[in-house]
Amino acid sequence: MKYLRSICISGLPLTLMFCLGEVGFGQAWRAITPLKSVRTEVESSFGPSSDPYLASYSLKDGTLFVQYSSGPCRPETKGGWNVPEGTVVLVRFVPKSKKKLASLKLELSKFRRVVGGDVAGIVNYTNDENGVTYEVQRGRVDAIEYLPGKRYYSLKCAD
Repeated sequence: MKYLRSICISGLPLTLMFCLGEVGFGQAWRAITPLKSVRTEVESSFGPSSDPYLASYSLKDGTLFVQYSSGPCRPETKGGWNVPEGTVVLVRFVPKSKKKLASLKLELSKFRRVVGGDVAGIVNYTNDENGVTYEVQRGRVDAIEYLPGKRYYSLKCAD
Protein backbone atom coordinates (compact mmCIF):
# COMPACT_ATOMS: atom_id res chain seq x y z
CA MET A 1 0.00 0.00 0.00
CA LYS A 2 1.31 3.44 -0.84
CA TYR A 3 0.62 6.65 1.03
CA LEU A 4 -1.98 9.39 0.64
CA ARG A 5 -2.79 13.08 1.08
CA SER A 6 -5.73 15.43 1.08
CA ILE A 7 -9.23 14.71 -0.11
CA CYS A 8 -12.20 16.20 1.65
CA ILE A 9 -15.72 14.94 1.69
CA SER A 10 -18.51 17.20 2.80
CA GLY A 11 -22.25 17.13 3.12
CA LEU A 12 -24.81 14.37 3.12
CA PRO A 13 -25.13 12.76 0.73
CA LEU A 14 -21.37 12.71 0.49
CA THR A 15 -19.99 14.91 -2.26
CA LEU A 16 -16.42 14.36 -3.40
CA MET A 17 -14.14 17.36 -3.76
CA PHE A 18 -10.38 17.67 -3.72
CA CYS A 19 -8.79 19.86 -1.07
CA LEU A 20 -5.12 20.74 -1.20
CA GLY A 21 -4.78 22.95 1.87
CA GLU A 22 -2.08 22.46 4.47
CA VAL A 23 -3.08 21.03 7.85
CA GLY A 24 -1.10 20.87 11.11
CA PHE A 25 0.28 17.33 10.87
CA GLY A 26 0.35 17.11 7.09
CA GLN A 27 -2.56 16.27 4.91
CA ALA A 28 -5.95 15.03 6.03
CA TRP A 29 -8.88 13.22 4.51
CA ARG A 30 -12.19 14.42 5.94
CA ALA A 31 -10.43 15.46 9.15
CA ILE A 32 -8.60 12.12 9.45
CA THR A 33 -4.98 13.19 9.83
CA PRO A 34 -2.05 10.75 10.04
CA LEU A 35 -0.27 10.89 13.44
CA LYS A 36 -3.04 13.09 14.88
CA SER A 37 -6.31 11.17 14.49
CA VAL A 38 -7.05 8.01 16.48
CA ARG A 39 -9.16 4.91 15.96
CA THR A 40 -12.07 6.07 18.15
CA GLU A 41 -12.47 9.23 16.05
CA VAL A 42 -12.55 7.24 12.81
CA GLU A 43 -14.95 4.66 14.22
CA SER A 44 -17.31 7.35 15.50
CA SER A 45 -17.65 8.59 11.91
CA PHE A 46 -17.54 5.32 9.94
CA GLY A 47 -18.18 2.46 12.34
CA PRO A 48 -16.05 -0.23 13.99
CA SER A 49 -13.56 -2.53 12.32
CA SER A 50 -12.80 -6.08 13.42
CA ASP A 51 -9.13 -5.76 12.43
CA PRO A 52 -7.09 -3.94 15.09
CA TYR A 53 -4.74 -2.27 12.59
CA LEU A 54 -6.64 -1.85 9.31
CA ALA A 55 -10.15 -0.65 8.54
CA SER A 56 -11.98 -0.35 5.25
CA TYR A 57 -15.23 1.44 4.57
CA SER A 58 -17.41 1.37 1.46
CA LEU A 59 -18.70 4.90 0.99
CA LYS A 60 -21.03 6.38 -1.60
CA ASP A 61 -18.13 8.00 -3.48
CA GLY A 62 -15.45 5.37 -3.00
CA THR A 63 -13.59 3.14 -0.58
CA LEU A 64 -11.68 4.38 2.43
CA PHE A 65 -8.83 2.43 4.02
CA VAL A 66 -7.30 3.47 7.35
CA GLN A 67 -4.18 1.92 8.88
CA TYR A 68 -3.48 2.23 12.61
CA SER A 69 -0.25 2.03 14.56
CA SER A 70 0.49 -1.12 16.56
CA GLY A 71 2.14 1.09 19.16
CA PRO A 72 5.53 2.66 19.84
CA CYS A 73 8.69 1.21 18.32
CA ARG A 74 9.84 -2.10 19.78
CA PRO A 75 12.93 -4.20 18.99
CA GLU A 76 10.80 -7.14 17.79
CA THR A 77 8.90 -5.09 15.19
CA LYS A 78 10.14 -3.60 11.93
CA GLY A 79 8.96 -0.33 10.45
CA GLY A 80 5.99 1.58 11.72
CA TRP A 81 5.79 4.84 13.62
CA ASN A 82 6.73 5.71 17.20
CA VAL A 83 3.20 6.71 18.21
CA PRO A 84 0.58 5.19 20.53
CA GLU A 85 -1.40 2.15 19.41
CA GLY A 86 -4.53 3.08 17.48
CA THR A 87 -3.07 6.27 16.00
CA VAL A 88 -3.85 6.71 12.30
CA VAL A 89 -0.64 6.27 10.27
CA LEU A 90 -2.04 5.95 6.73
CA VAL A 91 -5.22 6.85 4.88
CA ARG A 92 -6.05 5.63 1.37
CA PHE A 93 -9.09 6.73 -0.61
CA VAL A 94 -10.12 5.01 -3.84
CA PRO A 95 -12.77 7.13 -5.56
CA LYS A 96 -15.50 5.52 -7.68
CA SER A 97 -15.39 8.47 -10.07
CA LYS A 98 -11.85 8.73 -11.43
CA LYS A 99 -10.90 12.39 -11.95
CA LYS A 100 -8.25 13.40 -14.46
CA LEU A 101 -4.97 14.26 -12.78
CA ALA A 102 -4.80 17.46 -14.85
CA SER A 103 -8.13 18.64 -13.37
CA LEU A 104 -6.53 18.77 -9.90
CA LYS A 105 -4.14 21.50 -11.08
CA LEU A 106 -1.31 20.15 -8.94
CA GLU A 107 2.11 21.71 -9.09
CA LEU A 108 3.71 18.50 -10.38
CA SER A 109 7.22 19.93 -10.05
CA LYS A 110 6.76 19.35 -6.30
CA PHE A 111 6.08 15.64 -6.85
CA ARG A 112 8.37 12.70 -7.46
CA ARG A 113 7.11 10.66 -10.44
CA VAL A 114 7.54 6.88 -10.24
CA VAL A 115 6.48 4.75 -13.20
CA GLY A 116 5.52 1.11 -12.89
CA GLY A 117 6.03 -0.31 -9.49
CA ASP A 118 4.03 -3.45 -8.82
CA VAL A 119 1.50 -2.86 -11.60
CA ALA A 120 2.32 -1.90 -15.20
CA GLY A 121 0.66 1.31 -16.37
CA ILE A 122 0.51 2.89 -12.92
CA VAL A 123 2.29 6.18 -12.29
CA ASN A 124 2.67 7.47 -8.74
CA TYR A 125 3.10 11.17 -8.05
CA THR A 126 4.48 11.54 -4.52
CA ASN A 127 5.09 14.65 -2.48
CA ASP A 128 7.25 13.45 0.43
CA GLU A 129 7.20 16.88 2.09
CA ASN A 130 3.44 16.75 2.60
CA GLY A 131 2.93 12.98 2.65
CA VAL A 132 0.68 12.45 -0.34
CA THR A 133 0.72 10.09 -3.32
CA TYR A 134 -1.63 10.20 -6.26
CA GLU A 135 -1.86 6.82 -7.98
CA VAL A 136 -2.64 7.45 -11.64
CA GLN A 137 -3.55 5.13 -14.51
CA ARG A 138 -4.37 6.37 -18.02
CA GLY A 139 -4.28 9.96 -16.75
CA ARG A 140 -6.94 9.39 -14.07
CA VAL A 141 -6.50 9.26 -10.29
CA ASP A 142 -7.15 5.70 -9.08
CA ALA A 143 -6.27 6.36 -5.44
CA ILE A 144 -4.85 8.95 -3.09
CA GLU A 145 -2.75 8.00 -0.09
CA TYR A 146 -1.89 10.17 2.88
CA LEU A 147 0.77 9.58 5.49
CA PRO A 148 2.95 11.75 7.71
CA GLY A 149 5.04 14.28 5.81
CA LYS A 150 8.81 14.44 5.78
CA ARG A 151 9.03 16.60 8.92
CA TYR A 152 7.71 13.62 10.93
CA TYR A 153 10.24 11.09 9.65
CA SER A 154 12.03 11.29 13.02
CA LEU A 155 9.04 9.34 14.40
CA LYS A 156 9.62 6.41 12.02
CA CYS A 157 10.76 3.21 13.66
CA ALA A 158 14.08 1.80 12.49
CA ASP A 159 13.93 -1.22 10.18
